Amino acid sequence: MYRRIALGVLTLAISVRGYAQQDAGQRLTDKNNAEHYAAYMIRIAYYELGYMGVRVQVRDDGARKVFDVVPGRVYHIKAMQILPQNDLPAGAMSTVPTVGDAYSADRINDWIATLKSRYNRAAHWGMRLDHANADATIEVELDGSAVPDPR
Repeated sequence: MYRRIALGVLTLAISVRGYAQQDAGQRLTDKNNAEHYAAYMIRIAYYELGYMGVRVQVRDDGARKVFDVVPGRVYHIKAMQILPQNDLPAGAMSTVPTVGDAYSADRINDWIATLKSRYNRAAHWGMRLDHANADATIEVELDGSAVPDPR
Protein backbone atom coordinates (compact mmCIF):
# COMPACT_ATOMS: atom_id res chain seq x y z
CA MET A 1 0.00 0.00 0.00
CA TYR A 2 2.73 2.48 1.03
CA ARG A 3 4.79 1.51 -2.01
CA ARG A 4 1.90 2.42 -4.33
CA ILE A 5 1.51 5.82 -2.65
CA ALA A 6 5.27 6.41 -2.76
CA LEU A 7 5.37 5.42 -6.44
CA GLY A 8 2.46 7.76 -7.20
CA VAL A 9 4.10 10.68 -5.39
CA LEU A 10 7.43 10.02 -7.14
CA THR A 11 5.73 9.87 -10.56
CA LEU A 12 3.86 13.09 -9.85
CA ALA A 13 7.04 14.84 -8.69
CA ILE A 14 8.94 13.81 -11.81
CA SER A 15 6.14 14.91 -14.14
CA VAL A 16 5.77 18.27 -12.36
CA ARG A 17 9.52 18.88 -12.57
CA GLY A 18 9.52 17.96 -16.27
CA TYR A 19 6.61 20.31 -16.94
CA ALA A 20 8.30 23.12 -15.06
CA GLN A 21 11.42 22.78 -17.20
CA GLN A 22 9.48 23.11 -20.46
CA ASP A 23 9.81 26.62 -21.91
CA ALA A 24 11.30 27.96 -18.69
CA GLY A 25 12.10 31.22 -20.49
CA GLN A 26 8.48 31.68 -21.58
CA ARG A 27 6.83 31.21 -18.18
CA LEU A 28 5.87 34.03 -15.88
CA THR A 29 7.07 33.61 -12.35
CA ASP A 30 6.01 35.73 -9.41
CA LYS A 31 9.27 37.65 -9.73
CA ASN A 32 9.18 38.49 -13.43
CA ASN A 33 5.40 38.91 -13.37
CA ALA A 34 5.88 41.71 -10.83
CA GLU A 35 8.56 43.25 -13.06
CA HIS A 36 6.27 43.13 -16.11
CA TYR A 37 3.43 44.63 -14.08
CA ALA A 38 5.67 47.44 -12.83
CA ALA A 39 6.78 48.16 -16.42
CA TYR A 40 3.11 48.18 -17.48
CA MET A 41 2.21 50.67 -14.73
CA ILE A 42 5.11 52.92 -15.78
CA ARG A 43 3.80 52.83 -19.38
CA ILE A 44 0.28 53.74 -18.20
CA ALA A 45 1.65 56.72 -16.24
CA TYR A 46 3.50 57.97 -19.32
CA TYR A 47 0.42 57.42 -21.53
CA GLU A 48 -1.56 59.76 -19.27
CA LEU A 49 1.06 62.45 -19.86
CA GLY A 50 0.68 62.05 -23.64
CA TYR A 51 3.74 59.85 -24.30
CA MET A 52 1.96 57.27 -26.47
CA GLY A 53 5.19 55.85 -27.90
CA VAL A 54 6.86 55.12 -24.55
CA ARG A 55 9.05 52.03 -24.28
CA VAL A 56 9.95 50.43 -20.96
CA GLN A 57 12.62 47.74 -20.69
CA VAL A 58 13.62 45.81 -17.57
CA ARG A 59 17.26 44.83 -17.19
CA ASP A 60 19.46 43.28 -14.52
CA ASP A 61 22.04 45.51 -12.87
CA GLY A 62 23.73 43.12 -10.50
CA ALA A 63 21.43 42.49 -7.55
CA ARG A 64 18.69 44.92 -8.67
CA LYS A 65 16.39 45.53 -11.62
CA VAL A 66 16.59 48.73 -13.63
CA PHE A 67 13.69 50.07 -15.67
CA ASP A 68 14.94 51.86 -18.77
CA VAL A 69 12.29 54.30 -20.00
CA VAL A 70 12.37 55.91 -23.44
CA PRO A 71 9.37 58.26 -23.44
CA GLY A 72 9.39 59.31 -27.06
CA ARG A 73 7.37 62.33 -28.14
CA VAL A 74 4.33 63.85 -26.50
CA TYR A 75 1.19 63.30 -28.58
CA HIS A 76 -1.13 66.27 -28.92
CA ILE A 77 -4.78 66.46 -29.91
CA LYS A 78 -4.98 67.35 -33.59
CA ALA A 79 -8.77 67.40 -33.87
CA MET A 80 -11.76 66.88 -31.62
CA GLN A 81 -14.75 65.79 -33.72
CA ILE A 82 -18.18 65.59 -32.11
CA LEU A 83 -20.67 63.58 -34.16
CA PRO A 84 -23.41 63.57 -35.45
CA GLN A 85 -23.95 67.23 -34.56
CA ASN A 86 -22.64 69.34 -31.77
CA ASP A 87 -25.76 70.49 -29.93
CA LEU A 88 -24.09 70.57 -26.53
CA PRO A 89 -24.48 73.62 -24.30
CA ALA A 90 -21.62 76.11 -24.07
CA GLY A 91 -20.90 74.99 -20.51
CA ALA A 92 -20.21 71.48 -21.71
CA MET A 93 -17.90 72.72 -24.44
CA SER A 94 -15.90 74.91 -22.05
CA THR A 95 -14.34 71.84 -20.40
CA VAL A 96 -13.69 69.78 -23.54
CA PRO A 97 -10.03 68.92 -24.28
CA THR A 98 -8.93 71.27 -27.04
CA VAL A 99 -6.69 71.08 -30.07
CA GLY A 100 -3.06 71.31 -29.00
CA ASP A 101 -3.57 69.79 -25.54
CA ALA A 102 -1.49 66.75 -24.66
CA TYR A 103 -3.51 63.60 -25.34
CA SER A 104 -4.91 62.03 -22.16
CA ALA A 105 -7.54 59.29 -22.14
CA ASP A 106 -8.36 60.11 -18.51
CA ARG A 107 -9.16 63.72 -19.38
CA ILE A 108 -11.48 62.65 -22.20
CA ASN A 109 -13.17 60.04 -19.98
CA ASP A 110 -13.71 62.70 -17.30
CA TRP A 111 -15.31 65.00 -19.87
CA ILE A 112 -17.59 62.18 -21.10
CA ALA A 113 -18.59 61.44 -17.49
CA THR A 114 -19.38 65.14 -16.99
CA LEU A 115 -21.60 65.09 -20.08
CA LYS A 116 -23.53 62.18 -18.66
CA SER A 117 -23.89 63.44 -15.09
CA ARG A 118 -24.29 67.19 -15.57
CA TYR A 119 -25.87 67.49 -19.02
CA ASN A 120 -27.75 64.18 -19.23
CA ARG A 121 -26.02 63.22 -22.49
CA ALA A 122 -24.46 59.83 -23.14
CA ALA A 123 -21.52 59.55 -25.50
CA HIS A 124 -18.69 57.25 -26.42
CA TRP A 125 -15.38 58.03 -28.04
CA GLY A 126 -12.48 56.64 -29.99
CA MET A 127 -9.19 57.96 -31.28
CA ARG A 128 -6.74 57.57 -34.10
CA LEU A 129 -3.05 58.07 -33.48
CA ASP A 130 -0.74 59.44 -36.15
CA HIS A 131 2.68 58.17 -35.07
CA ALA A 132 4.52 60.09 -37.80
CA ASN A 133 3.26 63.45 -36.49
CA ALA A 134 2.70 62.47 -32.84
CA ASP A 135 -0.91 63.58 -32.78
CA ALA A 136 -4.33 62.16 -32.02
CA THR A 137 -7.72 62.67 -33.63
CA ILE A 138 -10.55 62.22 -31.14
CA GLU A 139 -14.04 61.27 -32.32
CA VAL A 140 -16.89 61.63 -29.85
CA GLU A 141 -20.26 60.23 -30.81
CA LEU A 142 -23.23 61.56 -28.91
CA ASP A 143 -25.98 59.01 -28.40
CA GLY A 144 -29.16 59.83 -30.25
CA SER A 145 -31.32 59.93 -27.17
CA ALA A 146 -30.60 61.57 -23.89
CA VAL A 147 -29.96 59.39 -20.89
CA PRO A 148 -33.02 59.36 -18.60
CA ASP A 149 -32.60 61.58 -15.59
CA PRO A 150 -32.52 59.34 -12.49
CA ARG A 151 -33.91 62.10 -10.24
